[in-house]
Amino acid sequence: MRTTKQQRAAATPGFAIQILRDTDLGIATLIVEDEEGHYEPVNYASSLGEGFEMAKEDLHNRQRKLEADQDPGLCPWEYKVWARGLEGKMVVAATWNVRDL
Repeated sequence: MRTTKQQRAAATPGFAIQILRDTDLGIATLIVEDEEGHYEPVNYASSLGEGFEMAKEDLHNRQRKLEADQDPGLCPWEYKVWARGLEGKMVVAATWNVRDL
């Protein structure tokens, strides 16, 4: 199947298609990063919507630990969903700053 210029223009950078909230990403990885660029994997996500919900839950759990004087681990700054893009390379499909959660 050929890709038209209009289809290519609508594609998310790094991907052959436009990545929407419910696009099946296969196995994508949700990562949390702090302000200095340190990161930890959080979980696997199959869509941006699922990744967004997991990011909100992870942030809530870290805040709850902090309020209970427990170690929350990394101090979140951004959450990113990495998915396999063009040529099999891992590409950031979405980024959410913690203030957007």
